[in-house]
Amino acid sequence: MLLLAVVAAPSGAQQTADPIRQVDALTQQWTSLEHQKDQLRSEWRTQKPVLEQQLTLLEREIKELSTLIETAAQQQGDVEQQRLKMLEEQTRLEEEAAALEVSLAQASANLHSLHRDLPPPLSKAWDDELARLDNPLETVTERFQKLLELLGQLDDFDAKLTLNEAVMTLDDGSDHVVKQVYLGLSHGWYVTADQRFAAAGMPGPDGWAWTPVTDAAAIAKIVGILEQRVDPDFVSIGFKLSQPLAGAN
Repeated sequence: MLLLAVVAAPSGAQQTADPIRQVDALTQQWTSLEHQKDQLRSEWRTQKPVLEQQLTLLEREIKELSTLIETAAQQQGDVEQQRLKMLEEQTRLEEEAAALEVSLAQASANLHSLHRDLPPPLSKAWDDELARLDNPLETVTERFQKLLELLGQLDDFDAKLTLNEAVMTLDDGSDHVVKQVYLGLSHGWYVTADQRFAAAGMPGPDGWAWTPVTDAAAIAKIVGILEQRVDPDFVSIGFKLSQPLAGAN
């Protein structure tokens, strides 16, 4: 029985050695894990500044991108508002242009109606100018400027005495040089140098018309005063009151 016990003893020792190997294995495993942990900590300490810098750069980039997005959104809103304002302005200008076109057409019609009743020098000066008011190749601005120019000429002529020289075919069938005097737009007179022919003029049903008169000396004196050949003086001359010119305001 004792021998058996001794023999059996190694078998028991073998069994007790297994936990020791397990502890040793666990110890080695723990040591390996600690080593790996230390390596990780070391790597983390090494990489942490780089990662923190990258994180800082990423956060800065995100902030800048957010700012750009907000700015782009604001600019897009501003552009849209500007576009709407431009559309409103374009609509307003188109409406004003249409209204101006209507006004120009009406004013042109009035000036054409007035044209034949004007004193001959002004009527002749308007012959070519009036055509520009109806020329489709002229811009609205150019036609409007021409309208203002013609109205200015009308006002200037109507506000003063105008002396003019012209060649006219008179009652004897011959051409004569005459001196014409116009009192505004409504009255005019002419006289020849020899005072054989004299006439008074004013707008009539068929336009400007001349009627012979006997006031040749008075007309000649007015001409002399305007030409500064005669001292200023009161001159009596007869004329008829006329109706306002057609189309004139």
